[in-house]
This record gives sequence, structure tokens and C-alpha cells, in this order.
Amino acid sequence: AGRETALSFLRTQILRLLTLIPPGQIRLTLIDPIGLGQSFAAMMHLADYDELLINSRIWTDESQIRNQLRKTTEHMENVFQTYLRSEFSTIEEYNASAEEVAEPYHFVVVAGFPQAFSEEAARHLSSVLTSGPSCGVHALIAWNPELTCPPGFDVGELKTNCIPFQVLNQTVVPALDFPAALEFESVPEPTAEESVAIVKAVGAKSKDARRVEVSFRHVAPRTKAIWNQSTADSIDLPIGRAGAARIQFMRLGRGTSQHVLVAGKTGSGKSTFLHIVVTNLALHYSPSEIQFYLIDFKKGVEFRTYAANRLPHVRVVAIESDREFGLSVLERLDAVMQERGELFRSRGVQDVPSFRKQFPDEPMPRLLLLVDEFQEFFVAEDRVASQASLLLDRLVRQGRAFGVHVMLGSQTLGGAYSLARSTMGQVAVRIALQCSESDAHLILSEDNAAARLLTRPGEAIYNDANGLKEGNHPFQIAWLEEEVREEMINQLKERTDIPTPESPMIIFE
Repeated sequence: AGRETALSFLRTQILRLLTLIPPGQIRLTLIDPIGLGQSFAAMMHLADYDELLINSRIWTDESQIRNQLRKTTEHMENVFQTYLRSEFSTIEEYNASAEEVAEPYHFVVVAGFPQAFSEEAARHLSSVLTSGPSCGVHALIAWNPELTCPPGFDVGELKTNCIPFQVLNQTVVPALDFPAALEFESVPEPTAEESVAIVKAVGAKSKDARRVEVSFRHVAPRTKAIWNQSTADSIDLPIGRAGAARIQFMRLGRGTSQHVLVAGKTGSGKSTFLHIVVTNLALHYSPSEIQFYLIDFKKGVEFRTYAANRLPHVRVVAIESDREFGLSVLERLDAVMQERGELFRSRGVQDVPSFRKQFPDEPMPRLLLLVDEFQEFFVAEDRVASQASLLLDRLVRQGRAFGVHVMLGSQTLGGAYSLARSTMGQVAVRIALQCSESDAHLILSEDNAAARLLTRPGEAIYNDANGLKEGNHPFQIAWLEEEVREEMINQLKERTDIPTPESPMIIFE
């Protein structure tokens, strides 16, 4: 009988939260199995500005409720294990240090618990009630005590972990004893028009609030440190921020971490990431330490800047997509591996680190092959596809000893045209940006869909364990403006200590 009064009270609290918490710093998971979404209909206007504000829609079905609560507890795990750890006791402490990578608050709002709650859903809700507050996840619940709770759920958790209110005579009052000097007054719910106006105003302010920019200065070397690093043993490249205080590195050349697979849908920040890799490698390492072979199959001009500005590290750059030219680049790298193999045998060394150690005065740069939209190699079943598949497999399997590293980028790994799974299995480092759930499984592993929880451009998961769950490291890719990139490349071009290349840069356009 008190349902509508209780829901009116809940809606008022949601409006207060939306107007108290800064724009973009709140996420709502709205559950309404009885009203089929009608109880929170005004909140759907938030989705017009940013679907993430209300997690796309209002959830009504038993399986949907279970899945959404499971995602919420996965998010909690992530916050505890990646961000809070032992450094911060609450999300407030973390956010004070995290600045631009602060975590938003999550509110699970339930109209009519325990209707449509399975045993698993109730278990996830129990985790939210007991562990949620310290990682910024809270619950607002309208509970009908006349309904039986799912097996295993302790009603006592509602009473001990929530501030209790009850409906008496069609008004909401606290279910706690207050001192006589205190009076409780329930604020009436605004009219439907006022509620919609408030929701739209908050949505408009939140529209661009999700954009996060980690300054490139966080990962770039200081001016005096440019070209000071050595690739003799490995490549250690800072690529973004991991939590409040840590820098995320991309490490290649040690153990199985030799090659990289990068995937993210349009607008996820994949192009920015590739530019960060090329530009920051060029700043940290001289052309005698690392050289680039760049192929862009995206039918864009992503890599044109490196040709136009003559970045000294670049040996080959394909600005336009041509499968035959791409294949010739793979053939050239295969020939380089064979040349290095013969040289190593004649000198009695096994790999690049041992060569650099024994012959420190002879140049032996590591080579990075970067192919964006690599699946273009395989759009037709012809000689190019079969040769490309063979050569990429050889580069991936044998590149380790000869200092050849492969980075493959793609918007999606689904579909018929792609590299053999056996070759992909040899690529230990996976970087997943925002993508679909099916792509999250493909880039990481069958039981690892963590990438589906990524919510903003540039947010990514670094995994150097062949995609297994235990290798997940969430981070935010640094942001590099085009003007800054051009300026830095020009600085490198004007240096007086650029080694003379064996052959001129090859540009395909």
C-alpha cells in the first residue's frame, strides 16, 4: 500500500544526488521489475546525453537484474584490487589523489525488492550492501517485507547496512529513534515537469564530463633525458596512468612479452594510443636503438605526419592502404631477420641482448612493425593473404631473438577475415580499449570480458598474460595533442646526433 509513497521518496533522493554530485561523477543502475521502468521514467532523459549515466536503460527482467548486479560487483572488485589496494581506505581518499582519473560514484536503486531477484542477484546485492560504500557503490532500496527473500539472503543485512525509513500514513519517516530535539521533514517530490527539467539540466552538464585527459607530460621524458634509454635488454615505455599514483608501462623484449595486439571500437582512443607509442618511443630511444615500419590500412592519414616531418626513426611508412605494399614490408622484415640470424651465427651469439653485450659499438636497433587494421591483409583469399599470414606468423614466432616486435591494431577482431588463432596466441601483450562484449572475449580470453566495463575514450586494459584475467591492469592512455606531437617530432629532427641511416626512408602514398 505504501509503494508509491516509497518510490516518490526514492525519486527525490535520486534528484538530490544528481544535483549534489559533480556532473559525470555519478552512475545509476535502476531496477524496476514491477513497474517495468515506469517508476523511474524521468531518468531515461539522462540517456539522451550519456547512456552511461543510467547504464543504458532501466532493468526489469530477472536475468537482466542478475547481470547488472554482477557487473556492479565486478566493478567493485576492480576498484578494490586496482585502485584502493592498501594505499587508500575509501574512494574519497583515492579520488583526492587521482585528479583527472577519479572514479565516479555508483548507485543501485531498487524499486520493489525482492521481486524478480534470483539467489545470485541477491548475493551480489549483499556484496554491494556490505562492501560497496568504501569503493563508492551505494544502494537505495524500496523493500516489500511481505515478499519472501531468495534463499541465502539475510534480511538483517538490509537493516544493519542501510539507513532505514518506513511508510506510515502515506508519509515517509525514519525507522530509527531520533533524539526528541530533532525533527524529520520529508521533502516533497518535485512535479513531473520540474523533475524532467532537473534531469535534462544534469544530463547537459554531464555530456562532456566523461572525457578524461592524462597529460602527455606524465609519460614523456624530460628534455635532458631524451634518447637516454637503451633497448639492449628490452623496451620500457610509459603509456598512461594506472590509478592515482602509478604509471602504466608497455614492456617488450622480456620473456613472452614480445608483441602487442590492440583493439578498440571507433572513438575508443586507439589512434591516440598508436601515436603515443610512436612518439614516446622516438623521444625515449634514439634511431640507433629502435626503428619503425608503419603500415596504415585504415584508409586515413594517421601516419602521414611521420613521413611529412621525416621522423628519423622511421624506415618505412605506408600512408595509404595497399595490400601488396604491406606484404613487401613483411618480406623486408623477414629478410632482415634472416640477415641478423646469419650475423648472430657467425658471431656466436643467440639474440639481440647478447649481441649488444659482446659488440656494444655495433648498431643493432630493435624494429617495431606497426600495422593498423591488420585484418585488411586477409579480406580476400589470395596469394597476398596466404603470404601475409605465413610471414606474420614467422615474425611473431621468431622475432624475439632478432629484436623484431609486432604491434597489430584493429577496431574489431570478429568476422571471417583475421589472423590465424595460433598466431594470435603467440601475442602475449593485449591492450583492450572500449569494445563490444564479443570483442572483449576475442582480444583477452574466453573467460575475460573485463573490457566491456570500460566506459570512456582512452580507458584501457593492459594485459601481458595472453589475456588471462589475472593479467588485467586497467589504465588511462595519455592524451597527445596534434600540435604538441608535431612540435616534439620537429625537435627530434633538428638534433645534431642523428645517426646516418643505412637507407633512405621509404614512403608509400
